[in-house]
Amino acid sequence: MRSSTRSPPLEALTLALGGLLLLGAPLSARAAEATVAVVTPTAEEQARARFAEGNLAYDVGDFAKALKSFSEAYQLKPLPGFLFNMAQCHRQLGQFARAAFFYRRYLALVPDAPSAPSVRELVQEVEARAREQEARRQERERVEQDKQVQRARAEAAKAEAEAAAHRRAELEAEQRALELRTAQSLTSSVPQAQARVSAPWTRKWWVWAGAGAAAALVTTGVILATSGPDARPTSLGSVGHTR
Repeated sequence: MRSSTRSPPLEALTLALGGLLLLGAPLSARAAEATVAVVTPTAEEQARARFAEGNLAYDVGDFAKALKSFSEAYQLKPLPGFLFNMAQCHRQLGQFARAAFFYRRYLALVPDAPSAPSVRELVQEVEARAREQEARRQERERVEQDKQVQRARAEAAKAEAEAAAHRRAELEAEQRALELRTAQSLTSSVPQAQARVSAPWTRKWWVWAGAGAAAALVTTGVILATSGPDARPTSLGSVGHTR
């Protein structure tokens, strides 16, 4: 037989912690015992150890570790008090929707528990805070989406400006190339024009052709003058002298 000085039942310890976290008073062990599953002593001892770990972690503010310990304890021995303790951990971690879930699960198992009215108030509190939390999350998402849209527009405008600058640079390069080709063409045509203007007149074919034609005319005139049948005296004679 076990000694009469053995530790209190696990159900009472678990619900006592739940009451301590909520009101500072223990929950009813009788309500919890109605839902106790038949487990081996080893499982109960393990659940008791997890409960102690969770209680210690909660006391030092390590709510994530406490939540893990209470969850493992519940899996070993599914007592409603563990659900309440898990809800408390979620509330401390700011996970209000999860806290509301576990509070409601606790109330579903022990709706007539002495702490039920206070737990219902906690449900209203965490659900209100969950709605506020969700509204803030949606607002942050909206702000972030606006920022993303603004960044996308800025990047698009930057890309368009860069493309326009690239097109202007190409057009300017083409214009400079055209001006260079035009200047080169004009430069190459000037020496040819200068060569035509500065050539000696004696080297031009039309000068000699004209000179030959003139010489021929002169020769013809001389021949006609000396060989004509009706030659005239070159002297005018004495003017005004009479015999």
